[in-house]
Amino acid sequence: MRILSRFIFSLILLSGFFNSAYPQDDLHTNLSKLTQDAAAQYVKPLISGFGADMNSGWLSRIPDAKILGVDINFRIIAMGAFFDNANKTLSANTNFRFNQDEALLLTNDIQDENTRQEVINQILNQDFNVGIQGPTVVGKSHEYITVTFKGRTFLVNGEQIPVGSKEFQTDINGALGGLPIMPLAAPQLTIGTVVGSCLSVRYLPSIQTGSDLGKINYFGIGIMHNPNVWLGGTLPVDIGLGIFFETMNAGDIFKSNATQFSLFAGKTFGPSFSNVQPYAGLSIETSTIKVNYTEKFDTPLGVKTENISFDLKGDNKFKFTLGTSFKLALISLNFDYSFASYSTLSLGIGVDF
Repeated sequence: MRILSRFIFSLILLSGFFNSAYPQDDLHTNLSKLTQDAAAQYVKPLISGFGADMNSGWLSRIPDAKILGVDINFRIIAMGAFFDNANKTLSANTNFRFNQDEALLLTNDIQDENTRQEVINQILNQDFNVGIQGPTVVGKSHEYITVTFKGRTFLVNGEQIPVGSKEFQTDINGALGGLPIMPLAAPQLTIGTVVGSCLSVRYLPSIQTGSDLGKINYFGIGIMHNPNVWLGGTLPVDIGLGIFFETMNAGDIFKSNATQFSLFAGKTFGPSFSNVQPYAGLSIETSTIKVNYTEKFDTPLGVKTENISFDLKGDNKFKFTLGTSFKLALISLNFDYSFASYSTLSLGIGVDF
């Protein structure tokens, strides 16, 4: 019940999450202060959460083992990938670009101003391998990333100028405020049955979120087949073999693709107009998200920008799903929970024709 309560609560907050304003702590602003390597560490949990959501909730019930029939199901599906405490913090060695204020802090011990300025210029012209600790994008908004500079010697007019190691706090926080669940919802239409198979389509048109994420749109398509149709329904349970493909864009920051191959087994209890079907499944899934943002950094000649684009893969590879589908007349309801690196819960409610 506790997991279900957290899930429903997070979905209620979904509109607030998308429509919240982050004047200095929003995703765009935080990413603009990070090099590609550091940004990848920062957004990794969000990437995996998006991918896990997209690969969730496809099954409402396993197709009947029949050659031809009219089966139409329309559902609204809500999915949520859970973030644990490990997903909300990071600790890594990565490349980092210091800004003007940070360079001034690093060179506090240099007495000669001309020498100090030359060292600052050298600092601003390059990336450094540093230690970073603190919140990821889904970490707490009141916590900030800390950078540990390991020290470096700089050459100025033939003289070696040492700059010692230092640790300081940046203004990069957990932009999404300790988000417990990555929520996603979409309508899904499933049509069948032809030779034990049904086709499912998800579509979410472009929706303006009102936040820095911009517009979100989502499309998915998949097929599930019951091989019991070739065995005359002789198997004691129904088998579902499925393959699903999805794409989703979140503004100009994230462009996502996901794929899932699934094997489900279920058993229907009750007549056709009122029944229950518990099911279990094993899935292989992948997700890849392209991250696009503009890095802003100080140089001796002023502020410059660079367009950054890179791909990240979601952590989920395999998952085990347990769920149940209910049908009462035209109303259908199902829920399932998937155990994986990023576990997910999905709820669907709709109508069957």
